[in-house]
Amino acid sequence: MSQYFRHGALFLLLISSGLLAQSNQPSSLAGKFAADASHVIRGTGHVLASPLHWRGKDWAIFGSVLAGTFALSYLDEPVDDFFRRNSSHFSDNLTDFGIEYGEPRTVVIFTGGLYAIGLLADSEWIRETCVIMSASLLPIGGIQSATKYVSGRARPHVGLGYKEFDPFHGEESYFSFFSGHVMVATTMSYTFAKRIDNPLAKIVFYSAGAVSSVARLYNRDHWLSDVILGDAITIASVNSVSKWLEKKKNAPETGGMRWQIMPRGRSVNLCITW
Repeated sequence: MSQYFRHGALFLLLISSGLLAQSNQPSSLAGKFAADASHVIRGTGHVLASPLHWRGKDWAIFGSVLAGTFALSYLDEPVDDFFRRNSSHFSDNLTDFGIEYGEPRTVVIFTGGLYAIGLLADSEWIRETCVIMSASLLPIGGIQSATKYVSGRARPHVGLGYKEFDPFHGEESYFSFFSGHVMVATTMSYTFAKRIDNPLAKIVFYSAGAVSSVARLYNRDHWLSDVILGDAITIASVNSVSKWLEKKKNAPETGGMRWQIMPRGRSVNLCITW
């Protein structure tokens, strides 16, 4: 099981355990959590199932992204050489921040704490933001974990070049394609920048995400093409979940099969209705 699923499962488990174990909590609090958890799961499914509904334009965009990534791969070694030749104490410190910002534990602690605040303060905006981040990161985290294992691309610091692929190698040094840290950092930064209508705040969040992307290049953990593809997939995932959630909020209730998570005592039931 990948670190993204481990941390994501831990986040949901901690929050749900805290809510359901306290009988003095109002039922509406548990109900709101159950609805949000359901949105995370359904949003994750929406992202994973999206290719089944793509049309010609969508496939054209997907093909363009892959073609662009392939074209950028010819810059992988020149960019790696640039960062290898240009190191400094300031860059080292900035890189430490960027790497920490993209750690899975960072998004779990940040999202979990922020969600708890939004739940207790009854802030729908905060809760929705956390739902978007969670539902965006879980599916692409799974895709990234499988892709890096199947592709077996050697990281720059291994010294074998950008064309070195050893499928199913299984060692961390061959998990370059594509960047998980960048996906974590970009998910947080892009989600907030997208939802906050403040130019200064947008600059701060975009800058933090950019620092994390550059840090992976500076630290020689990923090639340029790994970072760019991670950013592209993350932005597409966040946009997909955001549009899905907005459409769901504005759409009237209709018939058909619906399912949701419902709290009951110290347990949680999965309900399917028609």
